[in-house]
Amino acid sequence: MKKIIIFLLLITTINVSATESSTIKVWKHTANKPGIIGPLLLQALDITKHEYGDYQIIYSNYMSQDRAFRELKNANLDIAHFVSTHQREKQIPPVYIPIMRGLLGYRLCLIKEDNQYKFNDVTTQQQWIEKGITIAQHRNWPDTNVLKSNGFKVQTTFKPELLLQQLSKNRFDCYARGLSEISSELETNVPLDITIEKNIVIFYPLPQFYFVNPKKPLLAERIHLGLTRLQKNGSSDQLFDTYYKDLLDKFYLKNRNLIELDNPTLSAKTLQAINIPITNLKKQLITDQNRKP
Repeated sequence: MKKIIIFLLLITTINVSATESSTIKVWKHTANKPGIIGPLLLQALDITKHEYGDYQIIYSNYMSQDRAFRELKNANLDIAHFVSTHQREKQIPPVYIPIMRGLLGYRLCLIKEDNQYKFNDVTTQQQWIEKGITIAQHRNWPDTNVLKSNGFKVQTTFKPELLLQQLSKNRFDCYARGLSEISSELETNVPLDITIEKNIVIFYPLPQFYFVNPKKPLLAERIHLGLTRLQKNGSSDQLFDTYYKDLLDKFYLKNRNLIELDNPTLSAKTLQAINIPITNLKKQLITDQNRKP
């Protein structure tokens, strides 16, 4: 009798797993954002079909990052990607495998073309601060706290779509964007007097994780298993190269002065999870002297 009960419990668990994961509501920005984020998620789900069954993706309406996090927390959304912070992790534990190896933490400045002179002699964090060079960010982006905690002068807004217009009007000196974001920024309605600063790259750990509906722990387990398998069989490396190799060659970072900052917003668990991926990417982009453009 005991064996029958255990068997029935096992069958029930398998059925719950399949039901929980069969229809998955994904934040539209996670699915549509250019780059690896959407394709990597689909591969993680595909490679775990044997254990968790087939699935159907449905996409949310467009919503802001803050709203997406609230919807996820309230179980009205199943998967979204965010830059991780300790405060976010206290509300929803993420899948602790970084999506982009920390690539988003490499920041270049969009500047007015005639302001390049302000950056030419800057090689250190202290020189930047002493010159009073200002950076603009959205008020609720994690970058804002990171930059302020490192002594940078930061101007903020609630409307990120206005930042390029304000930059063009000299309201601040630098609009810092991730290496994977900056080209698309330049291609989309950028004022003609805006360009990419030539000499500096700022880096701070800025990992992105998939965050999962807290009422669907089996879905989080599935994504973790899928990402782990993709790492082991090399598929995630291939996908990374497909999307970013040309970009990394275009913005050859060894020719730039590196300003490396701390990120006090990260949890100990996140720092442990990102240590190896971030170290390996830094070696590839900055310290590996054998790499050539």
